[in-house]
Amino acid sequence: MKVEARKIYFSGGGSYIITLPKKWVEENGLNAGDSVVMHVGKNAIRILPHLPQTTRREGFIDANGLGRACLTRRIISCYLAGYDSLGIRVYNEEQRMATDLAADTLIGAEIMEDIGTEIGIEIFLDDRFKSDDVLERMSNTCIAMLSDFCLALQNFCEYYCNSIILRENEVDRLHFLVLRQVNLAIQGDIVVPRELLGYWSFARRFERIADHAANMARCLLKLGKSMPELCDIVEPCLEMLKMSSVAFFRKDVELADAVLTEFEDLRSIEEKLYRKIIEQKVEDAILLKSIVDSLTRIAAYSADIAEIALDLAVEA
Repeated sequence: MKVEARKIYFSGGGSYIITLPKKWVEENGLNAGDSVVMHVGKNAIRILPHLPQTTRREGFIDANGLGRACLTRRIISCYLAGYDSLGIRVYNEEQRMATDLAADTLIGAEIMEDIGTEIGIEIFLDDRFKSDDVLERMSNTCIAMLSDFCLALQNFCEYYCNSIILRENEVDRLHFLVLRQVNLAIQGDIVVPRELLGYWSFARRFERIADHAANMARCLLKLGKSMPELCDIVEPCLEMLKMSSVAFFRKDVELADAVLTEFEDLRSIEEKLYRKIIEQKVEDAILLKSIVDSLTRIAAYSADIAEIALDLAVEA
């Protein structure tokens, strides 16, 4: 890409004018009086000769020789890459199950045709799914999962644990949607805002937080009893998670700093719990250690989110 300096002219009435390179105008088939498209950012403006054309992307997968996990991953990869339609040639029941699983996992994906040897998936998404809204749903779901886990610790409840495990799948679905949106924004001939990297990182952290919350719920189901003393570390982790989310959406530097300070203070609580764990019988100690390890990871991911908020708050 060639870099050129262009002089700014004052036209009166509070307007400013710059000229466009003649070669660029001619190569893009523009003439005097035509319009161009401007993407205006705080520190940069990008000029396009026309609105980007949206082309429908259609893909095809021949599943010959692919196992269930491999085919599911292949379909998800096509979804993330921005395909709108996908045909899958299947050869056995396992591959049909993989196709069903992938369609259920992906928001907007529906099986619209099944002729036996070939299955057609269509992706129905529109601009109602804003990235900010999707990220907020991920955040709210993970916060609720951790809050319910604390309730299950205080009064053991299988319903709460199973509910947390099921919600992990919902966070995964939202995570895939955000990755698709980020990929499409990068592929399109548009200005890619600096926030996109933050969105990707935020979504990835919350996907992992949901995994750890589900792991904790499974461990508690195996323990089969209440463990209210663990709330001593769950509650500060929950508070960190809430604060880091607010810091991200508001780009609040002070709140992000508070999360990072809280993370350092969490170490002493963690050490006390580990000393109590070794007093338990072996089977329980293994499960309790897994829970505390997951909580430690959730706290670390909260700190990561706070750091992302700090990075985004600083002007480029």
